[in-house]
Amino acid sequence: MVAPYLPDEVKHTFVNSAPIALEVFDRAAAPCSGAQRARCTTAPSSELAEEIDGAAEWLGVQPEEILLAALGRTFGRTRGEGAVAVDVRTGRQRQSRPVSLLCAASWPMGPSEMLQGAHNALAAASAHHGAPAEIALTIAPVADDDTAGTAALELRVLRIDGMLHLQWAYDAARLDGYSVEEMAEQFPLALIEITSDAGAPL
Repeated sequence: MVAPYLPDEVKHTFVNSAPIALEVFDRAAAPCSGAQRARCTTAPSSELAEEIDGAAEWLGVQPEEILLAALGRTFGRTRGEGAVAVDVRTGRQRQSRPVSLLCAASWPMGPSEMLQGAHNALAAASAHHGAPAEIALTIAPVADDDTAGTAALELRVLRIDGMLHLQWAYDAARLDGYSVEEMAEQFPLALIEITSDAGAPL
């Protein structure tokens, strides 16, 4: 549920210290080694779709800001704290916006700070056609059967018949299956935390 009232103490000044680079992958890319594509999919959820829609309207933000904040919380809880480069892809044209995503497990980066960080990162981003990041967040309005992603780790967020589908596509040469499964388990929890407890970005 989206919180109908946000006490003043929840709104903290955004933490703006320079974070260390976070290594999300279990192994570095091997030279001249092809990707071993794999996928981890969670059960479709109408509840998560409603949470995102309700929070986006209440907080006056775009869905991708909420999803990006939840991804940062997920990485913080499963891979450690720091910053990672993420390509955020939205719309049918898959326009890519590179951002530096701050990842944190808990305070002082509360839900409001995580959303503020995602909001700031996307506001500062612009479309580019350079080398892609190793991590991607792809938000598609309809089903997408494309499995030829180039990112070593990609979270695909699909809307099908009012249900939210989360697909984790990854390079099995870089990530173990249980690592991705842990991310897939934590992401819905992080998403609920952001939609329930975050305040509107400044």
